[in-house]
Amino acid sequence: MIAGRVVDVFGRYVKVRTSSGEKVLKMKGKKLPERGWILEFRREDPSSPFVGSVILESIDPLPPLQEIVPIVEETGSSEVFDVVFLANLTRFVFKRLGFLPKWYYEMLGDYYRKGERNGGIFSHVTSKVLGIKRGKVDRLKAFGDWLNTFSHPFGFRSYADGPRPTRVFLKKPTTTIRIDHVSREYGRILIEGMIGKTEARLKVVPERPIDPKKLEELKKRLEGILGRAFVVQGGKGLGYYV
Repeated sequence: MIAGRVVDVFGRYVKVRTSSGEKVLKMKGKKLPERGWILEFRREDPSSPFVGSVILESIDPLPPLQEIVPIVEETGSSEVFDVVFLANLTRFVFKRLGFLPKWYYEMLGDYYRKGERNGGIFSHVTSKVLGIKRGKVDRLKAFGDWLNTFSHPFGFRSYADGPRPTRVFLKKPTTTIRIDHVSREYGRILIEGMIGKTEARLKVVPERPIDPKKLEELKKRLEGILGRAFVVQGGKGLGYYV
């Protein structure tokens, strides 16, 4: 049986630290566990006063709940990498501005879920803060530009593309990159690695095998940007290395 200590409480959310990592639970019912209490995880227990569902699990320590809960609620994401990355990014935005605009998390959620696209109308306040003239604008692209102005060394872009947005996560100064893309042909594709001034080292992990011609196209694109690139196909389950 898995047991853990409650290390953080925020609203109806609790964070529990176990021997294998940390879990974030959204609790149901009126009664909530308190910080310091020990919880045992059981699938069903009618006698337990606590009922909740696990929404995030991580082998590494998670940021404080007050930083990750607004992101979970607005993005609807249960991807640990995405939530933690955006929490860290948001911390730097707050550090540079000294505050977060009231619309920040709502806009971040829209940007994450929908991606940059044309259309939309800014409110007077939002348009003034972002420095965009009122009227029809690419509101999510404007938000992306604004976000990346204040989020250094983190960068995040979400592009409307296919079944769901393609999301690009960047961290400097080493410029580590993660691209999360969903293709109708190959399913979910994760591209992770590091980009330098003259070379890129990327791991491409598709849900379904990629046509070698597509990998060759990727190689040529990288060569056009960096001057050289190498593509090596890994073993089964290991992905492709660029």
